[in-house]
Amino acid sequence: MKQFICICIILCILLFIFIEVASTKTWVEDFNTDSFDSWTKHDLENRSTWLPKDGHLDVWAQPPPPPGATDRYVLEFTGFRFDVDKLNVKVRILEARNTGVGILIGQYDGQGSITERTIAFLHRSVFGVTRKPKGFELIEKARNDNPTLAPLEAMEISFNKGDFEVLSKGKFLIKYHVPQLPTINCVGLISLVGRGRGVVAHFVLDNFIISGPDVPAHGTLNINPKGKIAALWGELKQQ
Repeated sequence: MKQFICICIILCILLFIFIEVASTKTWVEDFNTDSFDSWTKHDLENRSTWLPKDGHLDVWAQPPPPPGATDRYVLEFTGFRFDVDKLNVKVRILEARNTGVGILIGQYDGQGSITERTIAFLHRSVFGVTRKPKGFELIEKARNDNPTLAPLEAMEISFNKGDFEVLSKGKFLIKYHVPQLPTINCVGLISLVGRGRGVVAHFVLDNFIISGPDVPAHGTLNINPKGKIAALWGELKQQ
């Protein structure tokens, strides 16, 4: 009898895991095409260039010369609309020069600056906050590690009802809680560049991946079957 109960419990656990995995969908852009239909650039002075090149996203930005300020360049993902309490976002940072670059995530109502009520998690600094939300609280960080110096070449942000968990190459780094953001409706890429005469920022990104229960399983999926899909599939299976 006990053995039967144990088998039933194991089957229920496996069924639960299967339902959770099946309900999580993934949207992938690996920048192997010239299509930019899923993106909206926010750069009023048009000082940044975001272009798919050689299967990557190649970006250049040149702020105006007066020093003493930092310019923000944002590429918002607009492939589909959402307002969710769970979402996972990943991107690979292959190269970065004269810039902090990373994932922008939060709430955006379509008015004013794209950076209102959003958080920017930046390359090699774990997080940089363009406008730090009230109540932004550190929950946990990796032991025996200095997350502010951790390389974030494979940056991942896992959002769950106000909690933001930062991972690099699948390794947990740090976790924050923002009570003012129980849901999010905006994700994208952001570059912060300090002004200065002759300053030019350059960075290269790849494999922008969004997954979650409310992510559509169709749309403009820029995947080249003969390109990086085999390696990407191996990466997704480890989630």
